[in-house]
Amino acid sequence: FLSYMPDSAAYMARRMEEGIRLITPGMFFEELGLEYIGPVDGHDLSALLSTFETAKNMKKPVIVHVQTLKGKGYEFAEGYYENWHGVGPFDLKSGEFIKRQSNKSATAIFSEHLLKMAREHSDIVGVTAAMPTGTGMDALIHEFPDRFWDVAIAEQHAVTSMSAMAKEGFKPFVAIYSTFMQRAYDQVIHDASILNLNITFAMDRAGIVGEDGETHQGAFDISFLNAVPNMVLFAPRCEESMKNVMEFAYSYKGVSAFRYPRGAFILRDEFKAKPLEFGNGEILADAKSETAFLGYGNGVGKANLVRNLLAGKLEAILVDLVFLKPLDRELLCELAKR
Repeated sequence: FLSYMPDSAAYMARRMEEGIRLITPGMFFEELGLEYIGPVDGHDLSALLSTFETAKNMKKPVIVHVQTLKGKGYEFAEGYYENWHGVGPFDLKSGEFIKRQSNKSATAIFSEHLLKMAREHSDIVGVTAAMPTGTGMDALIHEFPDRFWDVAIAEQHAVTSMSAMAKEGFKPFVAIYSTFMQRAYDQVIHDASILNLNITFAMDRAGIVGEDGETHQGAFDISFLNAVPNMVLFAPRCEESMKNVMEFAYSYKGVSAFRYPRGAFILRDEFKAKPLEFGNGEILADAKSETAFLGYGNGVGKANLVRNLLAGKLEAILVDLVFLKPLDRELLCELAKR
């Protein structure tokens, strides 16, 4: 319609349009040759249908910017959205979750001990990617807000930024769910491991995670980190073991990673946990037998359950590998000779 306007009016209209575009979020996309629509209220169904119909009829790539509120329409979820990331049994009136687990979770143990260590060592810093409560990193927020960063859903940035902190003499603990560590694989290799920086990756939700769902299964960290140069891998089997693992991680001067499960450890205090010795596994229960059950991390508890089920039918040695990289070859050779 500008062609029907006087030149002076058309000029002013164009300048106004350009000015408006400067303050709209779509300018960046349009500079790249993309159409931009939005922001659109993601809770307005009619607006969404109309927007998507418009986008469908466009003859070039389209960015549709939709804004939503997590937990929209449910008061408890809106107010405490991170707690409702995964939903378990809860009281309908109060919104309080019903705790079925009597034993302390591995995440809670990590959180409490990290705070204790941070009080003792001023060089400890922490980072997570949009999951401060889920990883237990929120323990640092209140007491040491200048030593903790939540970088949002940006695992790659979390690894690279903490690699820089390690270069400056800090001891970073990077707490990320096992499944999401995959997103930062390139950064783990190039920014942390090749340089063998003094950085520790704490991988929560390692192994099978149940109701957290298919995408959260922590099934691959052992495989992909085992191939990384300079990486040292170890894992706790119980609460005291977790504390020992964290103390070792702090004292170790190089890149390292440990994994722990969703929920509580299977093992309690059946076997006294000892301070870690680099690369050494441990025989927890010996026997005059040619059978040995080897476990790693929470898998030690599973191996012990099987051993107890077979008691009286099969005597077996129970071994905690402790380290997966490097493996305790001397211990494995000793067991093989039996």
